[in-house]
Amino acid sequence: MKLLPTIVIVTLFCVLQPAVSSAGVELYTGAMDVVNVSGKACAGLTGRQAVTLILRQEQEGAAVSGYFGGQGIATGRFSGNDLSRLEVRYPYHDQIKAGGHFLKITPSANGLLAELRDRHIEAAVDDCNFDLARMTLSRTGSGEPAEARHKIMAGLFDAHLMRSEAFDLSHAGHYDSALPLYEKALALAEPAAGGSEALLAPYLTGLANAYIKLGRPDAFNKLYDERIGTIKDEGVRAIFSGHRVSSLLKTGKASLAREEYPSALESFRKAYLLQPQSREVIAAIMAVHLRTGDFDSAIAFLEGTLKNDENEKSSQDVRRALAHVYSLRSKKLEKEGKVAEAEADLKSADALDAYSVQYLVALARLRHKAGSLADAEKLLQKGLDRFQHQAARQEIIAARDKLRQTEAILKKLRRAGG
Repeated sequence: MKLLPTIVIVTLFCVLQPAVSSAGVELYTGAMDVVNVSGKACAGLTGRQAVTLILRQEQEGAAVSGYFGGQGIATGRFSGNDLSRLEVRYPYHDQIKAGGHFLKITPSANGLLAELRDRHIEAAVDDCNFDLARMTLSRTGSGEPAEARHKIMAGLFDAHLMRSEAFDLSHAGHYDSALPLYEKALALAEPAAGGSEALLAPYLTGLANAYIKLGRPDAFNKLYDERIGTIKDEGVRAIFSGHRVSSLLKTGKASLAREEYPSALESFRKAYLLQPQSREVIAAIMAVHLRTGDFDSAIAFLEGTLKNDENEKSSQDVRRALAHVYSLRSKKLEKEGKVAEAEADLKSADALDAYSVQYLVALARLRHKAGSLADAEKLLQKGLDRFQHQAARQEIIAARDKLRQTEAILKKLRRAGG
């Protein structure tokens, strides 16, 4: 018997033959004893399983049809004229998986006895078939209740079959063809699922994947907004959250390309709330701040991120980024004549990224520009004491030599102008 995803729970139905009851729809419940299985996905499915079965016969002597299923077991649809050999199909687009199975129904004193024989599969196949399973069933309903259950099961079977076809198309890369099938499958499954999150989860994730693969972030965001409040399963929520971040980034980058900065920032901030540790999301927010020259907001954002980041490696990345923004703001402040504030920002940058020599050199140049070569050289000497790496030391020495050359030129100009 084919397995549904573990989150799917279905009800099993069967149709009654004339010898057992009058024509119509009969509902049976009972137990299935799994005797023999094949395939490598049958763990936990041997032994006794709860099962429900419904059988339809429009009139005496006519063919019978119906559905059967149980918790964790795919719904089977059966039909035929001979109760000793009814054809069984499972809701799979793959015809080999769907067919080749049979059900035998025998009336008993208290209801029905049924014997299921799925097509045998090799032990290495990642599936599970019931080579032999016996059902003992008692009649528990007829008429309108049975008709209602029959309608539910028919809807779920058809929805699952359509989703299976959509899955196969997606697996082949034909997402444009799969998308309308996913949408129709969800529409079929929803009224039959009775609000069951477990039943609807594979339909929602399949549709979400198709939207993302086809580059339709707006459609996915609409689905997310409508459904995320009903999803409790952590695995499904993780899938939706990942897609949400991806779609928000795509939407935000499109806004950024159009220079619609407030809209881009709104999208990126929503993504940040879902994945505050994402380097891509942090970089996207920084891109907006830096492009608009809003260094204050960039610094505030990175400081908040650093405060909440417990990962040592990622926090180092944030510290380096923050140091860079401090240096950019320092240049802006220097142009505005705010030398003290510019120097404070360079000191912050140097403290945040102590392994980068560039901020120390920039600070020395700023000291010299303020009129003190001696202070600049003292700072660079401290750098030589601090940095042992040859490349860093060469950069400091080159900066010191350049400052001395600049100072010599300035002295000549002063004398000439004196």
